[in-house]
Amino acid sequence: MPAQSKQVLGQHIQPPARLNVRPLRSVFLAGNINMGTAPPWQREMAEILSDLPIVVYNPRRDQAGNTFDPTLKQDISNPKFKEQVDWEMDHLDQSDIIAMYFDPDPVKLSPITLLELGLHAQDRKLIVCCPQGLGRKCNVQIVCERFGIMLLETREDFEKTVRKEAERLCSRKSVVVGF
Repeated sequence: MPAQSKQVLGQHIQPPARLNVRPLRSVFLAGNINMGTAPPWQREMAEILSDLPIVVYNPRRDQAGNTFDPTLKQDISNPKFKEQVDWEMDHLDQSDIIAMYFDPDPVKLSPITLLELGLHAQDRKLIVCCPQGLGRKCNVQIVCERFGIMLLETREDFEKTVRKEAERLCSRKSVVVGF
């Protein structure tokens, strides 16, 4: 179990990297990656939060030397695939805020993002953006309504809201109680 840490500005963590200590404040960027074909909204969101004393967990591997291999066998017996999924699940659980964005491309049904929405619907830490166009938008709307989850329609509103909630978190959370 990681110890608590002294928070520094704008830490942006991608798999397989893990911190040795639990951050005081953190945001997980959940949402479409689609084997690297979805828009790179995660990096833009990390930049929006970069001046705050908060850790941003970004599951998208998009840095030189650390990119996602679309040919990777998606099976529990594949250690690289399992490492990625375990990393995501661990950091979703640990994060203070889960910022979840659904790519509005109607062809991309976002099954993993829908799964994560269901897994964390009762956690009271989700902010969801689901623009017009998503093929399963109705399901997202119903889940968000049932569990009182903030649901936004535009990426601009999503970015502003995540920023505002991260600022609020940074202003009030100064100690780690545990996990």
